[in-house]
Amino acid sequence: MINRLTKACKLGLFTAALSSPAQADRVYEILDNTRIEAGLSHGQPYQFAMVSGFTRRGELAQRFEIRHGDCGGTQGWDDCSNDRGRVERKERPKNVFSETGEGIWYGYSIYIPADFESLGRANTHLSQAKVEGEGMPLWQLTFNDNPYILYSDDTYCSLGSMAMWRGGWNDVTVYAHYGEGGEHAYFQLYRNGVLLCERNRPLMHPSLWGRDQEIGFKYGIYNSFVSRYLRTNDRLPTHVILYDEMLAGSRREDVDVRMREAAGLPPVD
Repeated sequence: MINRLTKACKLGLFTAALSSPAQADRVYEILDNTRIEAGLSHGQPYQFAMVSGFTRRGELAQRFEIRHGDCGGTQGWDDCSNDRGRVERKERPKNVFSETGEGIWYGYSIYIPADFESLGRANTHLSQAKVEGEGMPLWQLTFNDNPYILYSDDTYCSLGSMAMWRGGWNDVTVYAHYGEGGEHAYFQLYRNGVLLCERNRPLMHPSLWGRDQEIGFKYGIYNSFVSRYLRTNDRLPTHVILYDEMLAGSRREDVDVRMREAAGLPPVD
């Protein structure tokens, strides 16, 4: 525990209060512990910025933008030739927020403009958690004509209609447990305080059990299978998404945007 607390302090720990001699409540600012995934986007200034004047709380929000042709590659992977494009921030180093066998709460607000254009049979992903070296995410928020959560075993959970997500701030609270068994719930997603999805089977595929994994959280805009959209359209639409109030922690009340607001806690970003 001492090593974990020391690591947390060095990596942007927001608060740490001992709830018992054996347990610490950890809260991390997600912005401070993530970076833009270099090489996979064009790296243009418009793709990511801290902006004022339109936020969920406080003075600043994170603005992501992706346009037609915004793709790139890194060693061993190329989005452009794999039918994808993205601008994302990813957890660095991995396992800052959570490790194998642990549960973690993520709290944040997402703004999807009213004129956001769905890619139809293609996909726009707005946040996810992945194991290093694995293709499938442990969980992934996907927004197209029918928004859903995608899990590592290729099963889904509906997130309602696209209409209910567009045109306003959505306060999202996610609980994810990266263990192998014995838990009541391994995933929960709340939107504006209402539970939309719950999973009672492990997120980690059995093929990954029995060893430590490098787990990383990502968010921003990630478009996949874009050729499905381009079969009937000349260009991909420009997508703009805003994020605010981004925290990760060991307790829901420390990261849930609405619970923090009701308790009089200060804004994050």
